[in-house]
Amino acid sequence: MGNCATEHWLNSAWTLRPPNPTDNKEAIVITNDTLQQHRELTSDYGVLDCIIAETKLTPEDDAYEVAKRGISAFVEELLKPQNSGEPVKKALVDRMIAQIDMKLSRQMDEILHHEQFQSLESSWRGLHLLVDRTNFRENIKIELMNVSKQDLLEDFEDSPEVTQSGLYKHVYTAEYGQFGGEPVAAIIGNYAFSPSAPDVRTMQYVASVASMAHAPFIAAAGPRFFGLESFTGLPDIKDLRDHFEGPQFAKWQSFRQQEDARHLALTLPRFLLRSPYDPENNPVKTFVYKENVSGDHEHYLWGNTAYAFATRLTDSFARYRWCPNIIGPQSGGAVEDLPLHHFESMGEIETKIPTEILVSDRREYELAEQGFISLAMRKGSDNAAFFSANSVQQPKFFGNSEEGKDAELNYKLGAQLPYLFIVNRLAHYLKVLQREQLGSWKERTDLELELNKWIRQYVADQDNPSAEVRGRRPLRAVNIAVSDVEGEPGWYRIGLSVRPHFKYMGADFTLSLVGKLDKDQPV
Repeated sequence: MGNCATEHWLNSAWTLRPPNPTDNKEAIVITNDTLQQHRELTSDYGVLDCIIAETKLTPEDDAYEVAKRGISAFVEELLKPQNSGEPVKKALVDRMIAQIDMKLSRQMDEILHHEQFQSLESSWRGLHLLVDRTNFRENIKIELMNVSKQDLLEDFEDSPEVTQSGLYKHVYTAEYGQFGGEPVAAIIGNYAFSPSAPDVRTMQYVASVASMAHAPFIAAAGPRFFGLESFTGLPDIKDLRDHFEGPQFAKWQSFRQQEDARHLALTLPRFLLRSPYDPENNPVKTFVYKENVSGDHEHYLWGNTAYAFATRLTDSFARYRWCPNIIGPQSGGAVEDLPLHHFESMGEIETKIPTEILVSDRREYELAEQGFISLAMRKGSDNAAFFSANSVQQPKFFGNSEEGKDAELNYKLGAQLPYLFIVNRLAHYLKVLQREQLGSWKERTDLELELNKWIRQYVADQDNPSAEVRGRRPLRAVNIAVSDVEGEPGWYRIGLSVRPHFKYMGADFTLSLVGKLDKDQPV
């Protein structure tokens, strides 16, 4: 390209004139000296190379190609008809940058709102929430296992029995069943289940492992449980009991009646993991980005509520060394500081609440009766709370007698996670204690005596103990009974019955657990 072409290009791009002290300082002025330099440079190089040469960059520099593409795009924009003859001022450059930001924003919207990307971001942000709200100085560990719901089911069905599955080996064999292992307190599954046959089979398998490891499996219920595509339609269902009596829930209801079902819990609805990106309220550092979420509920980043529930478990353990304090806004069930999105609609400021829907007291009770854990939003605030924590197990009817009602109450409470975590924690201790003392107990009576002696350190038989006493001695009464297992030499059957200090609807209750321990075999 010759000198004339260079001068023509420069004249078409900028207004050429001598510098004037009265000029706007933001204007770019090309002097005769500059033109002469360009004429000399462009005798051997192109226009872009000529301009880049002024930046002192060479083709060997890493930034050379990037700068060349940037200048090319900049010049192309300057040569558009709408910019013809306009001096290159800050306002023009800002307008060009704003147009680039708009293009980037539309591209980012397409990426962030893609179903697969949302799933990935939701998983990591949910995990970040749990890690960020866990006090790891209080002897709490979080371990990760990357497995899809489909792979989990296939692993179970490819295994001859549950005890040979991958989940069993990770949760039970490697920890609870291993000398020196640390029992797992809970398993948080980043899954959303439905009443479909494959999902019910998966829940049966994981509940079996959770029951053996005394570690409840906590995941989420998807909207398909309610015949919906989104939870936004949940308030419109008139009667949940009638809904779940449909034939499509036959396998689900059958699973709910199994003993292992008490070790599986499903949470709902989803909750907001982050507010949409916005230059003022949630800015992006690299460019001006305003995320467009208008008109589509699914464009928001929703998270699995099992993560929010898990934060209540780690908080309760950090405070009290076990996990019954996980329900109630004042008793450990509150999930605070959730994202809110304020936006303008028809001239008024509206707010997108941090849960998909508002769950009324009545609807929360109905969901709990059907085996679901609801996250209820506190209206006009940025926090929500879990008011109940039932497992999916269906309560049983034991008759109208006084004994039957007591048995029904104890069974019902045994299926609720706050009370289940009590007996599970004690079961972990008993297993570890028995393994540590293997060889020192010669008879069944010796084992029973030693176990009862050990557990009494957590008992305070008082009517109204102080909070400090309840923290150190959380049980009002306890009994451990050990018996031989008929037809199975080498095993003891152990029955654990505990009565916590707190009451249910003003009445005392007893929690029980029956399991087996290895019997010491003399060499």
